[in-house]
Amino acid sequence: MSYLFKIVKCVLLGSFMLAFSGGSVFAQSNSELDEIIVTATKREERLQDVPMSISVLGEDVLEISGITDSRGIADTIPGITFSQAANNLNGAFIVRGIGTALNQDQLASPVAVYLDEMPMVASKSTLKMDFSLFDAAQVEVLKGPQGTLFGAGTLAGAVRIISNKPDPSGFSYKIATDIGSTSGEMRQRYNGMVNIPISDNAAVRLVAYASEDDGWVTNISTGADPSNKVSNIGFKAALGWQINDRFNANFSYILQETEVDDGATINPALGEDSRSGLGDEATEIEVQKFNMTLAYDFGFAELTSSTNFSENDGSMDVDLSNALGNLFPFLLHREPDDEAFVQELRLVSNLDSRFDWVLGAFYLDRDTDVIETFYVTQAWVDGRGKGPIGNTITFLGRDNAFIYGGPVPNSYEETAFFGELGYQLTDSLKATLGFRTGDMENSNSRPAGGSSVLGSFIGPVVFMGASSFNPVPYQAGTYEPGKTSNDVIKLSLAWQMNDHVNLYTTASEGFRSNEINRSAFVRGLDGQFGSSGLDPNDPIIIPQVSASDKLWNYEVGMKGRWDGLSANISIYRIVWEDIQLSAQRGFGDPTSFITNAGEAESEGIEIELLANPNENFEFGLNVALQDAKITELSEREAIMVGAEIGSSLVSPDVQVSGHFQYTMPLEGGKEAVGRLGYSYTDALPNGFENVVGNPNATNPRYTMTDAYSKLDFSIGLNSDKWSVALYGENILDNDDSIFVMQQTFFANAHMTLRPRTFGIRVSMTQ
Repeated sequence: MSYLFKIVKCVLLGSFMLAFSGGSVFAQSNSELDEIIVTATKREERLQDVPMSISVLGEDVLEISGITDSRGIADTIPGITFSQAANNLNGAFIVRGIGTALNQDQLASPVAVYLDEMPMVASKSTLKMDFSLFDAAQVEVLKGPQGTLFGAGTLAGAVRIISNKPDPSGFSYKIATDIGSTSGEMRQRYNGMVNIPISDNAAVRLVAYASEDDGWVTNISTGADPSNKVSNIGFKAALGWQINDRFNANFSYILQETEVDDGATINPALGEDSRSGLGDEATEIEVQKFNMTLAYDFGFAELTSSTNFSENDGSMDVDLSNALGNLFPFLLHREPDDEAFVQELRLVSNLDSRFDWVLGAFYLDRDTDVIETFYVTQAWVDGRGKGPIGNTITFLGRDNAFIYGGPVPNSYEETAFFGELGYQLTDSLKATLGFRTGDMENSNSRPAGGSSVLGSFIGPVVFMGASSFNPVPYQAGTYEPGKTSNDVIKLSLAWQMNDHVNLYTTASEGFRSNEINRSAFVRGLDGQFGSSGLDPNDPIIIPQVSASDKLWNYEVGMKGRWDGLSANISIYRIVWEDIQLSAQRGFGDPTSFITNAGEAESEGIEIELLANPNENFEFGLNVALQDAKITELSEREAIMVGAEIGSSLVSPDVQVSGHFQYTMPLEGGKEAVGRLGYSYTDALPNGFENVVGNPNATNPRYTMTDAYSKLDFSIGLNSDKWSVALYGENILDNDDSIFVMQQTFFANAHMTLRPRTFGIRVSMTQ
């Protein structure tokens, strides 16, 4: 990639020359770009003044581009990708290459997602909902670690959804529909918002949405065509109350439910958009979240209290038969439950002086219970001809359960103090120091009873034809590793070179909390904790608790803004140490665990250009070039995780997105708008290349995803009260594999873009 870096460095030098010239090339533009305000530093600031890389999608861009979910965000913004095994399943953003495998079901996501003040993702749950972007004022993507202000969940960055707030100045509403067709299969979206003033200083804002997507995948085993239907319904209520000139209160409640009839991954060997399995791999998830934000202005500073409570309940079914060579039906039903309480207090200075600051305290208490059962089908039992299987039970509504047990509670508690101190060294030069210090504590317990060893079932029942087996019970116990501490800092220097250009350099640190390996507390065939239930020669799972991983992000950049042009460019280098990795015990054993291994580096350049040469035309171009690889790894670590020095992380070398938009004013205040959007994502690896436990053997499931491109368009007519637009998504009908699972569990391992879709969007507003 060195030649690419040379090219972009030339672009960067050219931009600096443009900055010194005062932007005279664009001074005659007839159209000014709208000023963008962000709250990434816990205070309102102009985007161009914040000394770090932030990408913003405004409400108008979200609507005209039809961006409704996380993949739409990732396709538009450089340096970020979105990995998801299926709707609701293991969704995670990957920023600047900081990720190690697709479909990581045990590790906390390296990127946090927030809705206003609310953390939105239950990091330790396999089920992770994609939230609606309807009525969002903007989406802010903070690239690079945000450990000082946002904590442990922001190893590589944060995605912040900023919603429209209740407005007491007047009544308003918005109704929006989207009806689309994918090869005759319908997609329906219905959204509504009403803003109701209840006094001169208070208002209620209610939002409701429902969608139904018939899907496009055929399950040849069940005969469902399409099988991957997704249904979604949600509600949000917000109350905003300006109690007096100093005191402001906001309350919000969110309820969202999503049901997925079957997975969206396919098996290309079965034909186009086809999958197979012993049943539907259905998921259901319900999320409820409550937030209370109170703000009091003392004059010299504003004190904000954010109180959050969330509850996530879900269920999922997975066919794991492929993990054991389809020896017998091997099905999993899991029901995770996650509850979290988050409290943050912060004091943000208001004084007009050279010195500004943010000081705060943070507390998180999360409890995650997972209850699951492994079971076989009744058809397999009936077809054996050897009598019924003894010692199985009906558990969680599933017959023939042979590995089962009560809920496995996992608790996580975090307490932290944080702050950022800024000082205006000169009229044009500002230095900022950020810090965070905190304690984290994990605990895990397992109840006695149930069955815990797969080998006790396979031997007597499958090979010897026995009608019963003797399950090895779970061993009760609680593991509390005690508190661990993490301290991170951030340093930045920003130089307002002239009225148009801000240059900055930043060094920032991020981290993730330590993790408990639940499988390390299950006895194997030899009776030892952490040993295999299939082969006593398989590796023993160690450690019982992984350590935190950390990274440093070093970044220099330029933010330029002229009348009709904005140009943001950043160059970064990331050093990631003690990487938390999800390792598999052996190629034939589905048991996985978390370990720390090695070091990685990621280097890259990101460019965002937006131009309005006149009132009719708008051009946008985003480019990200990155190179992320393992740089240090011991021999033992290489065996455990299947990587080697030089292994690539799951990041594309090149990402490009852009758009062209033409707006034509019409009589009566109306306007016609046409937009063409394009995105390209280079191929990326689906994990590491070697078999776990045998670094000399190539993992047969290791592969590269396809490089893929996506072309969308919309043509619409707008007025002050309504809008209507015809659109096409993926109009070139790209069917490349954008996601490939590496895990041996799944026969249906590939995912493609949604096929070519045409539709109409209509909205009414007041």
